[in-house]
Amino acid sequence: MLPMPTTMTQDPGWPSNSLLGRLRDNTRQELLNIGTVVRYTADREVIEQDAKDTHVLLLLDGVVKVQTTDETGDTALLAIRVAGDLVGEMAALDQKPRSATVVTCGDVVAKLITSGELMGFLHRRNDVFVELIGMINDRLRWANQRRRDFLSHPAAERVARVLAELVQTYGREEAHGWTLGIPLTKVELASIAGMKPRTAEKAFSDLRKAGVVVSHLRRDVLVPDLAGLRKFAGF
Repeated sequence: MLPMPTTMTQDPGWPSNSLLGRLRDNTRQELLNIGTVVRYTADREVIEQDAKDTHVLLLLDGVVKVQTTDETGDTALLAIRVAGDLVGEMAALDQKPRSATVVTCGDVVAKLITSGELMGFLHRRNDVFVELIGMINDRLRWANQRRRDFLSHPAAERVARVLAELVQTYGREEAHGWTLGIPLTKVELASIAGMKPRTAEKAFSDLRKAGVVVSHLRRDVLVPDLAGLRKFAGF
């Protein structure tokens, strides 16, 4: 990790649904001015499940994946977080062990903010606390939707729904369609929809046969027609 100046003045245009994107300019700058800037390389566990540390990471650049491991050793992907997002806030707020692991998907720059710094800032800026609650609420709604999908949609449709939402939020349009642009495997993508590796293979086979996924390389996915994928998903 390499140190950087603690004052951040450049505004890269934060995603509107991220914590930084929710804040007013002056409030955002106050938040950016606390903590210590850190850099991580790819495939680094920056937060570890069951650990008892309580700091948060405010992502400034790069992408991370949030995942959990059960008692049998199986790992499931829970979410993707990008620049502007806050990760690790649950442990900072309740002082309990970490509920998930956060892994970098490439080079990442973040602000490491201690729980004391975060709580002090939230006490000074109640408006940020309100936005933080809104962010947590949105994440809970997204997780609840995945549970409803599990009850009411077959495997291929569940993967299609997850993939459509991720591509719409994080993807980029290229010559032959849309790519997610985040290095995730089929198994990782399908695990968000609550399925095991063997079911994931069958689900992606069904998506390819339907023509809504042309190819799935080990570390990316191509969606030739996003509208077609959404229709297949039942949106």
